[in-house]
Amino acid sequence: MVWVIDNLASMVEHFTTAATTDPISALGVLFGALFVGAASAAFGGLALGGLLKPLLPDGAVTRQRRQRP
Repeated sequence: MVWVIDNLASMVEHFTTAATTDPISALGVLFGALFVGAASAAFGGLALGGLLKPLLPDGAVTRQRRQRP
């Protein structure tokens, strides 16, 4: 467990050093973080939807049209 905390601390230090060297590096780190964050959010949403779909009743996910009088 100590190695995980040490690795996280050194990772933050390395990313901070990379981001503060020049503006182009800062943009690269920022866009990289945005791409990884967006991909993680999309995959997490798909995984959560896949896990919850079998738990929901069939009527909860399909729309039914109402009959007009």
